[in-house]
This record gives sequence, structure tokens and C-alpha cells, in this order.
Amino acid sequence: MIFTMKRLLTFVLGAFYLTCGTAINVQRRQSTADHSNQYILPVGSPDFYNGQSNASVTFDQHSVLLDGKRIMFFSGEFHPFRLPAPELWKDVLQKFKAAGFNGVSVYWHWGLTAPNSKEVRFTQHNDLKRFYETAKEVGLLVIVRPGPYVNAETAGGGIPGWVTNIAGLARTNATDYKDAWLPYLEGFAKETTPYQYPNGPVIAIQSENEYATTAQQHIPGLDEHMQDIIDTLRNNGITKIPTIHNDKNPSGQYAMKGLGKVDLYGWDGYPLGFDCDKPTQWNELSTQADTSHQTWNPAEPLALFEWQGGAFSYWSGPGYDDCYLLINEQFANVYYKNNYAAEAALQNLYMTYGGTNWGNMHTHTIYSSYDYGAAIREDRTLSPKLDELKLQAYFLHASPDYLTVGRIGNGTVGLGTAYSDSPDIYTTHLHSPDHGTNFYIIRQATNQKTTNTDFKLRINATDLGEITVPTNGSITLAGRESKILVSDYVFGTSKLVYSTAEVMTWATFDNVDNIIVYALEGQYVELQVSAKSISGLSKIGADSITTTVGERSILISGTVSGLSIIGFGKTHILVADKKTASAFWAPKISNEGHYTQYDASPDVPSVFIRGPYLVRSVSSQGSTLAFTGDINGTTTIDVFAPAKYRSVSWNGVGVKVAKSQLGSLRGVVEFSDGLNEVRVPSMADVEWSCADSLPELAADYDDSDWVLANKTTTKRPQQPFSGKYVLYSSEYGFHAGQWVWRGHFSGNATGVELTIQGGFSFGYSAFLNGHFLGSGEGSSHSQDGVDILRPTFNFTQDILINGDNVLTIIHDSTGMNQDYDINDEFKTPRGIRGYRLLSDDLDNDFTGWRLAGNFGGENAPDFVRGPYNEGGWWFERIGAHLPGFNVSKWDKSCSPLQGRTTPGVTVYRTAFDLSFPPGSDIPLAFDFALDSDHPHRVLIYVNGWQFGRFLSTHGPQVSYPIPEGILNHYGTNEILISLWALDQSGARLSKLDLTKRAVISSSKAQTVNIVPAPGWKELRG
Repeated sequence: MIFTMKRLLTFVLGAFYLTCGTAINVQRRQSTADHSNQYILPVGSPDFYNGQSNASVTFDQHSVLLDGKRIMFFSGEFHPFRLPAPELWKDVLQKFKAAGFNGVSVYWHWGLTAPNSKEVRFTQHNDLKRFYETAKEVGLLVIVRPGPYVNAETAGGGIPGWVTNIAGLARTNATDYKDAWLPYLEGFAKETTPYQYPNGPVIAIQSENEYATTAQQHIPGLDEHMQDIIDTLRNNGITKIPTIHNDKNPSGQYAMKGLGKVDLYGWDGYPLGFDCDKPTQWNELSTQADTSHQTWNPAEPLALFEWQGGAFSYWSGPGYDDCYLLINEQFANVYYKNNYAAEAALQNLYMTYGGTNWGNMHTHTIYSSYDYGAAIREDRTLSPKLDELKLQAYFLHASPDYLTVGRIGNGTVGLGTAYSDSPDIYTTHLHSPDHGTNFYIIRQATNQKTTNTDFKLRINATDLGEITVPTNGSITLAGRESKILVSDYVFGTSKLVYSTAEVMTWATFDNVDNIIVYALEGQYVELQVSAKSISGLSKIGADSITTTVGERSILISGTVSGLSIIGFGKTHILVADKKTASAFWAPKISNEGHYTQYDASPDVPSVFIRGPYLVRSVSSQGSTLAFTGDINGTTTIDVFAPAKYRSVSWNGVGVKVAKSQLGSLRGVVEFSDGLNEVRVPSMADVEWSCADSLPELAADYDDSDWVLANKTTTKRPQQPFSGKYVLYSSEYGFHAGQWVWRGHFSGNATGVELTIQGGFSFGYSAFLNGHFLGSGEGSSHSQDGVDILRPTFNFTQDILINGDNVLTIIHDSTGMNQDYDINDEFKTPRGIRGYRLLSDDLDNDFTGWRLAGNFGGENAPDFVRGPYNEGGWWFERIGAHLPGFNVSKWDKSCSPLQGRTTPGVTVYRTAFDLSFPPGSDIPLAFDFALDSDHPHRVLIYVNGWQFGRFLSTHGPQVSYPIPEGILNHYGTNEILISLWALDQSGARLSKLDLTKRAVISSSKAQTVNIVPAPGWKELRG
């Protein structure tokens, strides 16, 4: 009944506005008999229903409700496993919270938690409970996405390497595939069950990910697989929260009734794709999101579970700075507001913090960095895009009427009566029946127009009827800008009759309603405000802002610059330019009032503070407001709060404050000059030790204890091209990193034909009896890069010997393929796909092959760093990269900056101490330089963690941030650099610097402890 009445109300309002002549191209949600039957939907538990339930998490056609209260779920994607220092999870989540996010979405990685078919470990960077506890402490709601397939530009899309050896088609209900994922998902559900809302932060769980398109529906077992996943979750305790699905595109997969249907359907969208080569090129916007929503699930809220927050970059591509330019704050301004025009009530931005593909975890198309051009960069520093997101999130949480809107009109001039007097302006009009609030989402009609447009807007306002605003002058919309303007907008006991400035947020202090509105600097704004009293008018700030007193309201107008405050009665209007508004934070007072830690609504007591780089929290301590946060320089702060607060502290230290002309408590937070004086060691000056890492080239090398690669068949669809033996690394339990192959033959041979597969931009070198034959590298500038090479090497008689000849091939993998199209692509082998010994004797062939991979293979003993961290170089097998390894017998007269003069692999090891001041946040990175004249490949190991793969001829990555906790900021660090020279002239590093990415005085923690991980003694000693 509620559903039908709300739809009827939307229809009536639409008819009313048509009569008034302002609405155009009216679109309104209407229920059909079939859709209205969906309003009450049992989902696996009698306690959970769509719309009507005694469960804590419910939803209707408008929004999610927690304990019956509507919320806007404004979420960012974060993958804890890409930041393997769990003490820093809180830092990232606090930055989400400070910027107005009330949710976080997380993939979990099956391959990292299950190194083999017999173990599932939710520990270390896979510690689910620790993450849930951290999110709960910070006050962020969580959507979890365990897969078992997640894609995410990660190795196998999350499917473990050992699963490549099963016969069944992955991502279907094949029995052996289900047997593989079942222990992981059962364990995941049991770990998550205690943290279902309201006991914990988890409000939804995803089944599978970006699953089948209509074109793939011929594949048997898809629906059954989806249902198996849902049943597994439900049968193992996930009964209090809805299941969700993130469709590849809005095609309705698992939205309707039937096998595999989820409770709350949604989809992802990447409107600009991943073409970071063209960062200024935008596609046109559309209204397709609303159309799809009404087609597939109109009885549920519009849920965009994975919307573009950045873009990934490829080997040899333009790099993440260009990806940021593509998906920058302007993109966020225009594209996300288009989602709100479609009434999105759940929006998750992928990524909001990307992190690092450490330890070989990336898929082969991308490289070590997963910065993603995200709002929070890989080194955890904040970008201007986070300011834009903060403005939007604050507004949406402060505007609960948005969650009950219906569409009144949509369009430009020429479609009936126009909203705007300019054909270049496209307007969507939303109306909420709760307070009669109107929302006008305004954008350029085409994204190809990058110049300003001046226009007037026709709106409805209860106090004034239909009017055209501004009454004097024009609204200006920049070329790549969107605005959300309001009329009949209630804040406290006051009301914006209309405003051509955007609303950031509002709060009531001492019965005085304070609202922040903004526009780009230099733009003209006009707003009319009504209140119970308009007496005692005052104005502080820009002379360009003027006021006109009406009978029951105040008209404020002028050109925006800096901050102006207009006060009257019990109302304060803060008019700011956008940059000034972005410097405001509005933290909730953590120990005041009665509310849950997840509540972001205007009901929760808050304060305004302007100036700091970051404000994490505020609490009340008598008459003192105690703030925690970060600064990146000496900072003047302005605090707007109730009068009972007369003093301020910052990170536990009192700040001398006085009443400013603006009415704020103003003080200065001093930045310690000593922080800028912090020094890091020069890599040219530290002492290096080195060793050759290819002892396998020695004539007397004994490989008898290596794995015998003697399989002659494989279950995977990708069959060998030639050769008797299957030389795929995963067939022998080695799934990541680099390998050494040794093929033995005797008799006369003239050469060898090889097919080597290692992923895009992989590399190899080949040697016969220790003599260099040649090297090669794949390439990738797109998703169609080269991942397989077919060299032929001719042997000369001087390098052949009588007896046992040994062909040694070293090659790396740039990561497993993913399985996006449900075709077992993830099983694409890494290794020697085919071989043929060239000989006058046609019966002559290799007598056997042996393989060296990571120490322990699938049963590697390092339970902390996990199954992808190491490969099969000699230095990795002996543990030379691990803390505590003894280099006393290594050469000391060397440096990676001197390099080597022959092809092959040398490893360099050093140690240095850091001693940073407590309370500092100084992210560090290792920086290299591209060099195509002397091609080389580098691995970076920091205290045993592989944290970067540098390719001198490919790039684009040349800077490798190392998070605190992996790098010890308060003690000794042990670093190993491997240098693989690919041609005859050898190679050296032309640059190797340890650099400071930022210097911040921070409250994240006094110290971040180094992640406790085993060293050489525990793992090899």
C-alpha cells in the first residue's frame, strides 16, 4: 500500500507541476501489478523482508533503511589486501569517514586466503574480523564482496593458482569447482556472521561478481552456481542482511525471480572506460541508469555498487597521473550528480583508495601500482577529488528529503516548457513530498562544450510560486561543472526558499541554524532565505555580497569570493567560494547525543572547522572541543560550534583561540619545523652487498632436487603447442613470480624452437650450457598486448658439449589472467607452452626438464606474506630477501647504480635505519628512471615483502611507494634489489632514490609498528 500511494503521489505532483508549466519530459516511477508484488520479498530468512520487516536492514523503492531510518549509502571501494599493513586500515577508513563516506565496499581475495586446496587462512592482511572491527570503530558500514570471483585486476580475478589444475569450468556449478571454493566461502560466512548489522557494520554481501551477460547464458550451470553461493552464505549464518549482485551492465541478471536471484540488484558503470591516454576526452551523459532501474527493479532503490572512481593503467601506458586527469574532480562533479538525477541511493566509487599490487598479485595487464587515479592516492595522500566528494557526501547526508524524491521533469528547451532559457543547459527536477523540497540537477547538455554557459532557471517555490532565478543576473555553469540547486529546502527551523549556490551542509548550534553554500569563485549567486525571525541583520566578508530585507525573508546576492557570513534572527548563512568551502570539515561530536556511530544525518550534533589538511574526529571534553587530525603546514583554524565550547585542543595539545570577526574560535596549529628536516638515506651512499643470482648457469650445477616436470597431459583447455612434456608452472604447484627451467639433452642439436608464455610485458632469457642465447619481452599498451613469445635459437658447435647439454630458461610472470568471460581464461598457462629441439637426428629430444619455483610451492611456509610474495630466483629460494639473511660472504664492492656488464641477474642487499618523529606521516617511495638502451627488470624487496616490479623499457611506473609498517620508520630496514639485465651489454640503474612523498603531522597513530613477519631464521634457517 505504501508503494502504491507513493507512486500515486509522484503522479499527482507531476500533474500539478505540468499545470504550473515548468516540468518537461515528465518521467515518474509507476508500479505494475507484477512489480508491486515485489514490495514484500522474503530472502532466505523469515526475519528479512524488502520494505516490511523486524530486521535491522531493510529497503524499499527509495533507499536502504537501518532500524527503520533512511540512509544514503555513500561508499568507497578499498581492498585491505592491497595495504598489507593492517594498522593503516584505520587511517584510510578515517579519511573515508572524514570526507563524508558512511560506507566502504571491499573485495576479498580467495587466492590470498587459500594457498592450497587444504587451507583457508583469514589472518594478517586477510583478517576479516580485524577489518570489521576497524570499520565498526571508525563508524563505516560495510558491503563485503567475497566472490569467489572478484576480477579486480588481480591474479586470477581472485581464483587461486591451484584451481587452474581442475577440469571443471570455473564460475559454474561444476562439481570440482564448487569443491574448490566451498571451504573458502563457508569460512568467509562464518567469520562474517557475528558482524551483521546491528551487531557489526556489515549491511550486505555480494554473490559472485560481474556475472554472465545475456550472450553467455548458453553456458550451463550459471544460475545454479549463483544459487549455490547464496545457499552457502545463508546456511553458514548470513541471514540478517541482503544478498546483492554487481551486474556487468544493467541487463537484469539475477534481478528478477528465479534461481540465483539476489535480494538487492545493482550494477557497475565506467562511463569513461580506461583510456587514460586521452584524459580530456569525455563521453556524453545519458539517462540510461533511470531507465534500466525502472526496467529491472523499480521496487528497490537504485544501487550502483561499483561506479567509476578512477581507472587502471597498463604496462607502457600513460600512468596514473593521467588516469587521475581523466577521472578527476570535474568528472566527479558532473558524472556523480548525473547519478543523483537518476535517484541513486547507493553509490560505491571504485576505487576510493587503490593501494599496491605487491607480491605478484596483479593480473598480467597491469603493474605494481593500483593507485587507480583514486581520490586517496596510493601513498594515502589526499587529492582535490576528495574535496569534491566531501561536498557531495555532506550535502546528501544533510538532505534526507533526497531519499524520497520522485522525478518531475527532465530535459532542455524545446521539449515543452523549458526549465532554462539556454539550450545548452540540461535540467532534472526532483521533488520530495516530505517537506516539498525541490532538487534541480543542472549540467551542460553536451560534454563537448567546455566553456561557460550563463542562464536563468525556472523553478517552483511554495512561498513564491513559479519564478525565474536569479531575479538579477545569471547563473553560470562552467564547461565541466554540474550543480544541484534547491528550493523549499528546510534546515532546522529555517528554509532556503531558493538558492543558485549549492548547499554543502548545515547544523544547528544554540538554536541557530548554520548552513554553508558555495559556488566557484567569481560566480554570481542569489538565494532567498526565510526564517522565524529576520531581525538583527549582520554581514561579514566580501563586499560583493549584498542583502535585501523582505517581509519575511532575506535576499542574498553577489559574486562569491572567500567566506561571507550573513546573520539574522536564528539563522546564519555562510557563503563561500568552492575552494573555501572545501576547506571545511563537519565532524560529528563523538560523545554527544544518542545515535549510532554509523549515523551521518543532520540529527547528530556536529561542528564546523575550517583549515586543516584532515579532521579525523572531535569529542567534547567539558568546554573544550578536542579535535584529532592532520596538518601539512602551520594552519589557521576556524571552529564554528555551540557557545558552551570555549577552548580547543588539537591532537591532545591546547590551541590558543579567540573569537574571530566571523564568530568562530580562531587559532593557529603550529607545524613542527623539525618534520621538514627529516632526512632519508641516499641509496648512492649506503653500503651494498651483491651476489650473482644464476648459479644454475654453472657447468657443475646439480638440479637433481628440483621438481621433475614430467607431466604429459593437462586438464586445462589451453593445450601445449608442441613437445612431449607439459611445462606449465602451475601444473607443478608454482603459481607466481619467476621460474628457472632446465632442459637436458644429449647428442647433436642445431637449435631450439620455444613458445614461452608469461603474460603481458613478461620477460625471459635463455642460456645453453651457461652461454647467453638471447632475451625477449612481451608488451602491452592495451588489453591486447603481447603475452607469448616464440624465439628460435640456433646453437653453435663451440657451446655444445659431449654428454649432457642444459638449456636454462629464466622467465617471469606478470600475473595470472582473469576470467571475466567465464571461459577458463584464468587457466592460461605460465611457462613453456611448446618446444622443439632442432637436430639432424629426428629422434633427438630433451631427455627431461626440471623446474625451480617459489620455496615450498603451494605449501610455502610464509603464512604472513602469503602465497604470491615470492618467485623462484635463487635468491628467493635461499631467502636472501628475508630479514636476518647473512650477507657476510657477498661481494661488497658493488651497487645497483654500478650494475653488471653481462646478461643475467645480480641481487643487491643493503640495510639502513630510519628514525622519524612520533606523530609524523611521511610516506616514502623508491624512484627509478626508464632506460630503453639497456633493458632491465627489477624486483624491490622491503623487509621480505616484494613491493615493486620495475621494467626499464616499459614503464610507466617509476616510483614505488612503500607503506609504513612494511618500511620501518622507527628502526632498521633490509632492502634487496634484483637487477636482471636482458642484453649483452648488461645494465645498471641510472636512478635509485628513496624520496619523501609528503610530510604531514598526523594523528593516525604515534607510531605504526612494522608488520610482524617471519625472517630468514624462521623460514629458511
